[in-house]
Amino acid sequence: MTNMTSIQFAWLDANMYNDQNKQLLDEICAITGECIGFVEEEECLRFLGRGVADPRRFVFIVSGQLGEKLKSEIYEHENILSVYVYCTWREKHEKWAKQYKKV
Repeated sequence: MTNMTSIQFAWLDANMYNDQNKQLLDEICAITGECIGFVEEEECLRFLGRGVADPRRFVFIVSGQLGEKLKSEIYEHENILSVYVYCTWREKHEKWAKQYKKV
């Protein structure tokens, strides 16, 4: 019998496939087996919002710039368990991220 609720990693970053990010995504996939990367905002949001009855749950990784831009839309998705902002400009993104429990 399989578990009906799976947890996957989803990562949205305009630079998703640069060498460093690609390597990290590959490492996450090797550990979890369930991950997907996106470079386009609309594609990612469509994927995350495919259906209310979707049993999958996500740990969401997002670049600081896109996280700040899409914070409300991301936070509203009930199937996102937690959000990790992956960016070197920590101080800037901590300011807006503090408003959201999932981040």
